[in-house]
Amino acid sequence: PALMIGQADANLILAEMDADVEVTVVLEKSFLLTTTDNGNIMASFSARGPGPVADILKPDVTAPGVNIIAGFTPEPANATPGENFAYLSGTSMSTPHVAGVAALLRQAHPDWSPAAIRSALVTSARQNLQMPDNIRAANPFDYGGGHIVPNDALQPGLVYDVSDDEYDAFACGVASPAVTPERCTELAAAGFSFFARDMNQPAISISRLANQETVTRRVTNVSDEAESYNIEIAAPPGINVSVTPPMISLGPSESTNFDVTLTYESGPMDLWRFGTIKWVGDDHDVHSALAVKPASITAPSEVMYRGGTGSETISVEFGYNGSYSPGVHGLNLPLIVTAFVDNDPSKTFTPRLSDGVTLHRIRVPADQLYARFALFDALTDGNDDLDMYIYYCGPNDNPAACIRVGESGSQTSEEQFNLYRPVAGVYRIYIHGFATDEDIGGPGANYQMLAWSIGIIDNKGNMSASGPAFVSAGTTSDVTISWSGLISNTIYLGGISHNTPQGLSELTIVTIGN
Repeated sequence: PALMIGQADANLILAEMDADVEVTVVLEKSFLLTTTDNGNIMASFSARGPGPVADILKPDVTAPGVNIIAGFTPEPANATPGENFAYLSGTSMSTPHVAGVAALLRQAHPDWSPAAIRSALVTSARQNLQMPDNIRAANPFDYGGGHIVPNDALQPGLVYDVSDDEYDAFACGVASPAVTPERCTELAAAGFSFFARDMNQPAISISRLANQETVTRRVTNVSDEAESYNIEIAAPPGINVSVTPPMISLGPSESTNFDVTLTYESGPMDLWRFGTIKWVGDDHDVHSALAVKPASITAPSEVMYRGGTGSETISVEFGYNGSYSPGVHGLNLPLIVTAFVDNDPSKTFTPRLSDGVTLHRIRVPADQLYARFALFDALTDGNDDLDMYIYYCGPNDNPAACIRVGESGSQTSEEQFNLYRPVAGVYRIYIHGFATDEDIGGPGANYQMLAWSIGIIDNKGNMSASGPAFVSAGTTSDVTISWSGLISNTIYLGGISHNTPQGLSELTIVTIGN
């Protein structure tokens, strides 16, 4: 087969290919690049970090994705009919570049794991990328590891590989249904970390650095020769970065661990900063991005308790010197909506008012700190799988203004969607009968949906919080949460805000069932 490419993409061809693959470089004079077309501008529509999982840097890499000649339907809705090719832009254009390069890497190195291939692409990428204004430099939240350089990825020197056990431990940490509680118990007993920051990723991302954090990484020499590497560090502003050991020597297929310690020294809190570490050898440079956000406060994102009266403590880590005060929001009873949804044989959701979809409209008032919509397995009449889709429709429930803001679609009816500082107005919550139990009550499901909101100023008098009045950077103190007078057979929702001299820094959601 012949692989047809343009001159501008000639660097995508890798050194090792099967002998029966013919490579043809096609020059099209009408599309020759000029010296000003350097391809280093990040598209304004490209997705930016941080990613959905804290301490996992996203995106991973960037690739050519603007004005790419591509196959096109000859009967488009909004273009010239009869055209089989068009210049297209988007992830759908950059993804084939990366997938094709990954396939060639797998062909050249059939023993590499997917994680090793990903590592090779990330650590060999280039970072000389600009923002759309062509003035400001882009950062790892724009490009991840950088713009892929396929030929360099062919021989990366070192890779950050990930074992099946490490993937499962990560899944335990994010409460993925893909792993069982028994498997998580087994991994914990074997000493595996469930923290996302400890995944053996090429990049190091610390979303909340209260004072100092150390992470461990493992590299493997995938070259055919032994090589020594020295570390080069470009630390994020105001962050001290040390790597131990600072020099490594590895033979072919050998692996070693190293520690990276990040310590806050100066500068504003609660803002992301970026840097790099790079292992430099005689023949290879292995680049890793650093993304770190010094945090005024690190506290649990949510705690759950039971009982009409009680008291518990949470540990709060401080990254500053000064005054501190915990604020109380709630505890609030839920709005309970009882309804029925038909089974949807098509298992396909679209915003509609029938055929397996039931709509609820809920108005969230102004000055709210947090809102939650939830379904529960225990609050349906069978073994049902209900999903939830949330749209914001403005202050007056205007259908034309509705914007989809989220969804929750697990394999059961345990669904939840949360909004921090929600915009006031009407939210449409669609309940989708993805699969309902016909043995109990016939097709469809009777269910209850619960909704809460807690205000910025919203102390109901049934919860209190106490903690230190003054704190020091690098220390941890207990904050005591007490509650009383809760009625039975319901779930309360509240929050403890953690306030510094600069204002609210962190929020701990408090859920209490009674």
